[in-house]
Amino acid sequence: MKTFAAIVSFALIAGCMAVTEDQKEAARQLAGKCMQQTGTSEESVQRLRNGDTSGADDNTKCFVQCFFQGAGVVDGEGNMQEAFVTEKLASEYGQAKAEEVVQRCRNNSGANACERSFSLLQCYIANRASLM
Repeated sequence: MKTFAAIVSFALIAGCMAVTEDQKEAARQLAGKCMQQTGTSEESVQRLRNGDTSGADDNTKCFVQCFFQGAGVVDGEGNMQEAFVTEKLASEYGQAKAEEVVQRCRNNSGANACERSFSLLQCYIANRASLM
């Protein structure tokens, strides 16, 4: 179920809001697939869910890319899908706040898709308080 996946992704990784049981299950399935695909440990994923991005290895960064791409948050190159993310954040927090966070995080940089997606996650974590 991808219709609300951007918020689910952010919520489950960054732990910021309530989601339905169906959305949680879809995110769990996607996370499991991405953990298998990237070799990321449950401990690493739990640290991400707690907002701790310190010491992340390449597998963890690629987990974020896999998860965000599967949820529609980024494309295959790790570039944020701005319209999609804005729409999903706006439905929960309002258009102005959503646009502000997207603007701040739009230039997620990195040498590859995994690093760009991880940079986006770090930016979101750093700016999530402005959504509240």
